[in-house]
Amino acid sequence: MSKTWLLVADAAKARLFEISKKGADLIEIACFTDPDSRSPGQHPEHGRLGRTNESANSAHHAIEPRTSLRKKHAMQFADLLCDAIRQGRLGNQYDHLVLMAPPRFLSVLRDRLDEQALKCVVGEVPSDLLALSPTELRAYLPA
Repeated sequence: MSKTWLLVADAAKARLFEISKKGADLIEIACFTDPDSRSPGQHPEHGRLGRTNESANSAHHAIEPRTSLRKKHAMQFADLLCDAIRQGRLGNQYDHLVLMAPPRFLSVLRDRLDEQALKCVVGEVPSDLLALSPTELRAYLPA
């Protein structure tokens, strides 16, 4: 009997469900949170940007990071989720995978999933559905 995992996520929180058979209830098997993703100013790295002095005068300029802290945290959170998905695949806990996430974070997830996990993906829903109940999520599942 094949099992499907459903990952419903955004850049700060995720819920992982198991679907054991078609029409069965969604069973939440894990919940993940990344407090750094949505707490600007709360984390030491969220302080002021680094400063540099202008060589010709006394002007100061902020040094912009190449990757924003929000994006960096989203990528780290995606890595955490992808590791859980990889571990589940290695443990034969699922055969199929459905991903539900806002388009930008769905892209980050897809980029970070390993090749074997990508082969298990049978559906993607590019929407922020994290606040929905398991019953409401069922309506968004691909056939």
